Amino acid sequence: FGSFACVTGCGLFIINNLSTMVQSIGQPDSLAGSLLFLLSICNVAGRILMGSLADLPRVHKISLFQGVASVMLFGLLVSAASPFQEGEYGQSVCLTVTVACVMTAYGGSWVLIVGILADLYGRDDFGKDYGLMAMGPAVSGLIFNSVSALVYEKHAAANGNDGGVCFGNDCYRGSFWMAATAALVGSLILCQMPRTTRSSSIG
Repeated sequence: FGSFACVTGCGLFIINNLSTMVQSIGQPDSLAGSLLFLLSICNVAGRILMGSLADLPRVHKISLFQGVASVMLFGLLVSAASPFQEGEYGQSVCLTVTVACVMTAYGGSWVLIVGILADLYGRDDFGKDYGLMAMGPAVSGLIFNSVSALVYEKHAAANGNDGGVCFGNDCYRGSFWMAATAALVGSLILCQMPRTTRSSSIG
């Protein structure tokens, strides 16, 4: 539950704040439209890729999930540690890499959790187990978005912008670090879980 909540919460943080992220780094609205398209494509691609890999024999789904968390961690660190300034082309490249990595991992996590639940806890109470697991993104998404909104408003006020609009890398840098930490925590939690394979759950 904890690892799934951490990973999916990072994805929801990107989804819900994408347009203001583009605005804060001084890029045109057209970039937001392009990133929204990329977001959707990577979300679907992650689901297809992880679904295909999870069906392979002798593949540990927990290990795949840990790989997904690592990809998400990398993507978030790209923007968190970006050396570029507001308005520079490099900053938009960093955000593009972040969106691609995070959304691929986000989509893949939703596919992998189904197989992991079935392997670890069986199929008898699968509906209940999945319902409880699905509460994780709701909780983490609320926390991540609330904290990022507070950080955003704090920097907007510090810049003297009465309209509540924040400009500059600091608007979301702290939130990127927060999300990256959550992805790392999710990965560390997975290290403690037993590895299962498709063949071990059959028969």
